[in-house]
Amino acid sequence: MALVKARKIGGATPAAAAEGGDPLVWLEDADPARRRQAAHALGERPDAVPALCARLTREEDASVCETLLTALVRIGTAAAAAALVPHLASEDVGLRNGVIESLQQMPAAVVMPKVAPILTAADSDLRIFAAQLVGKLPHPDRLDLLAGVIDRDPHVNVCLSAVEALMESGDPAALPVIERLSGRFPDNPFVTFSVDAARRLFSGA
Repeated sequence: MALVKARKIGGATPAAAAEGGDPLVWLEDADPARRRQAAHALGERPDAVPALCARLTREEDASVCETLLTALVRIGTAAAAAALVPHLASEDVGLRNGVIESLQQMPAAVVMPKVAPILTAADSDLRIFAAQLVGKLPHPDRLDLLAGVIDRDPHVNVCLSAVEALMESGDPAALPVIERLSGRFPDNPFVTFSVDAARRLFSGA
C-alpha cells in the first residue's frame, strides 16, 4: 500500500467542512469518496482517533485506507500511535505495511514507547516487524533496544532482523553489538554472513 506523505494543505478547507455535515458520520458512508473526505477532515481532530482506527479495520477501499492512515499521521499523538500498533499483527500485508510506514512518519518520541514492548512479544513474526520499525526510528534508545534483541532473543531470524535494522541505521557503534551474535549462534551461516557484512559496511571496505 503506497502511503501519501502526511502534509497540511495551507488555505484549503476540507470538503466535509465546506459541504457541511458530520465527518464522523461520513466515515460510514457507502461512497468511498465521502469516506475519503471524512478521513481528510478528521486529520485535524485528535478526538477522532478511535473512529479512524475503527474504520481502518473494516475499510476495503485502498485509497480510503491510505487517507485514514494519513489522517492518523497528521494527528500524530501518542493515542494515534497506540491505535495503529495493534495492526502490526494484521494478516493483511498491505495494511500492515501501511501502518509501518505511517508509524515511521510519526514523531519517534511518540512511537517508540508503543513499539518497544513488542520486541518481547510471544509471536516471533511480530518481534521481527517491531525490530524493523525500531531500526527506522531516530530515537536515542534505538541501539540499546536492538542490542537487547541480539543478546537475548531466542529466535535467530528475529536477531537477524535486528542486525539488518542496525546496519540500516548507519551507526558504527552498532558493530560491537552485532558481533556478539556470532557467540550466540556460532554455527549459523546466515549469522556469519550478516556479521561479516556489518564489518565490511562499518569499516568502509
